[in-house]
This record gives sequence, structure tokens and C-alpha cells, in this order.
Amino acid sequence: MLCDPDWVAAHLDDPGVVIVDMRWDEAGTGRSRYESRHIPGAVYLDWATDLIDPDNPIAFMLAPPRRFARVMQRCGIGEESTVVAYTSDLGSGPHRLWWAFRAYGHDDVRILDGGLERWVAEGRPLSVGAEVPRAPSGTRWSPHQDGSSSTATAADVTAARHRPHGSVLDSRWPEQFRGEAVWFETGPVADPAGIARTPRGDLRAGRVPWATNLPSFDLYGPEGRMRPADELRALFASVGVPRSGQVIAYCGVGISASALVFALTLAGIQDARLYDASWEEWGRDLARPIARG
Repeated sequence: MLCDPDWVAAHLDDPGVVIVDMRWDEAGTGRSRYESRHIPGAVYLDWATDLIDPDNPIAFMLAPPRRFARVMQRCGIGEESTVVAYTSDLGSGPHRLWWAFRAYGHDDVRILDGGLERWVAEGRPLSVGAEVPRAPSGTRWSPHQDGSSSTATAADVTAARHRPHGSVLDSRWPEQFRGEAVWFETGPVADPAGIARTPRGDLRAGRVPWATNLPSFDLYGPEGRMRPADELRALFASVGVPRSGQVIAYCGVGISASALVFALTLAGIQDARLYDASWEEWGRDLARPIARG
């Protein structure tokens, strides 16, 4: 699930390995940052445009299988490819890609531990400009399952309230968990009155009342590398996550929560699911309970 710069460097010329740069920020500079410098041979993917379903009324939901397959083929990713995703600044885009592959039945996705910062710190080579995928245009990638086994719905989150061996984790920043702000793709919206006015309509601030806050940044050590499995198990135990049973993670739109699902899986917790619609759905649905403070 994780790889280090040595492994990536040894496979830069391997035609069976596709490196994906997934840097993203709220200012929309991810692609320009990629073109200014990236790991040699890497292609670029933007989770906010390339991996979503533009026809879904809930923003940023995972792209349906056929659309997702077309994006993978465009990047030169085929059935037998090993994918290595990286980012910077502890972004969760690579974890979103890992989860999407897992949802559709593909497991050979690795994340560069420590991101681009570690690659640069070790004096590794960089390239500029856009890369052309090395695989031929006829490369085929197809989904092997429908994603339901990795995804939780609002009904699943509601049911978890009374499940004896289940947990709901909120990976957002503490101020969002407390209901002082809500996430929006152009930046957090401060919300002291309880309602954020967004271009997609009103969005309540708060949290699922029975959720526990575990911000995604707590998954990393001081050098930006993900904590080892034993530390992750201790971290999850400290917030009441059982070793067995279902764990559901959510955030603003299912991105940083993907990092939680990744870390849960790395820690050996098997039934970890992503509430893909996350607060984008729950916070706008007046029938859903919320808590603040």
C-alpha cells in the first residue's frame, strides 16, 4: 500500500508502472505545479474533475465505472498496471485514487510515503512539462465490481448509531467538526450562525452526532510519512475504534476520509468504508440530525 522513493526510482522506466501526480489545492494550481516540476514520467490527475460524476446531484461523488475507466485508459493505466500516486502537503488525493481502485476491484495501487517533499529532500530527479502516457492508447482498464462493498450510505451512517461494534469517524479539521466552519472547494466557510451560504445552496455546520473526530493530519508522523501500522492501531483504539466491526469515515466530500480508510486498512481493520457523499449530503439534508459545539 505504501512505497518509498527507492522503489519508485527503481521503477521509473518500468512500462508496467504508472506514476500519478495528484497535487491539488483550493486555488486550482495543481496542474501548473505539476507542469513546473514532477517525478519523471508521472501523469497528472485532478480528483476534483477527473474522478467525479458530473451528473450526480451530490458534488464530487465517485465517477461511475465507465467514466472512471476512460480516465484510467487516458492515463495509460491498464488491467495489469501498478499505479503509484503521490501528492504534497499531506493531500488526500492519492488515497482517494486508491479507494476508487479498491471500490472497483483493483488492488495494485501504492502511495509514495512522504510525498513529493520526501522525493525532493532525497535529491531525486524532476521533470517539467506535461508527460505523454507511455502505454499505447488501446490500453484497457475495466471495473471488476460495483463499489458497493467499499462505500457507505447515509442509511449506513444512521444504522451505525446502534451497531455495537461499529464506529463513525469524521476526518475534518476540529473547527469543522465543532460546527464553526464548513469545507468548500474554494476554502473553508466560517459559519458562526450554523448555516454556510454556498453557491450550491445552504450547508449546515456541524457533525454526525455519534461521530468521533480523528483529523486526517493525525495519521502522519513529523516527516509527513504515514504512521506505522502499530501506531495507527493505537491511534484508532484511542478513539474507540474496535479491531473488528464496521468503521465508516466521512469528511466534507469524501477526500480526507479516504486517507482514514487507507490507514484503517493498513492497520488491519478490514471493514472500513467511505461515506462518499459525506457532509455534502448530510449537511444539506434537513432530515438528518446534526450536533455542534
